[in-house]
Amino acid sequence: MNCMTIRIVPIEPKWFEQKAQVQSRTWRELNQGRIPQGIVDAITPEFALALTRKATQNRDQVTLVAVDADQVIGFAELLRTPRPPTDRPGAAELASLYVLESQHHRGAGRMLVEAGQRAIGNNRLALWVMRFNTNAQEFYRHIGFHETGRTQTEDLGPELEMINYGD
Repeated sequence: MNCMTIRIVPIEPKWFEQKAQVQSRTWRELNQGRIPQGIVDAITPEFALALTRKATQNRDQVTLVAVDADQVIGFAELLRTPRPPTDRPGAAELASLYVLESQHHRGAGRMLVEAGQRAIGNNRLALWVMRFNTNAQEFYRHIGFHETGRTQTEDLGPELEMINYGD
């Protein structure tokens, strides 16, 4: 694992466009062929850039980027107050964690989660993972998360089951 050159930093305007590119690309890598193509195509770099700008105005949210050689390779978004139906008093929510597929197994995901816990001031995190995303499930178990037994259904055309994890 070569994580010596990876830095985790709070998002700044200079990283917005690269983060948006990563968000669009990782969304496509993960969901292509698994959810309706219209939803895959909706997360364009421009749409992701608008989401990024809006998120930085939300005081309840922290966005971090993983940077290697001045290139964003991943990001994490955390919420101080979890969204329903999360029912874990005192927990924050890891709302999203994405690392470019070509950068997996370098430590960026773990670094983003740990830095996110520090940045949000809470070691207790809840998160949701699509059932088909077995790579993410394995990663979260590897870094100490466990399934809570709760599930929810997202209606993205076909209904997709989401699995709840906590640490």
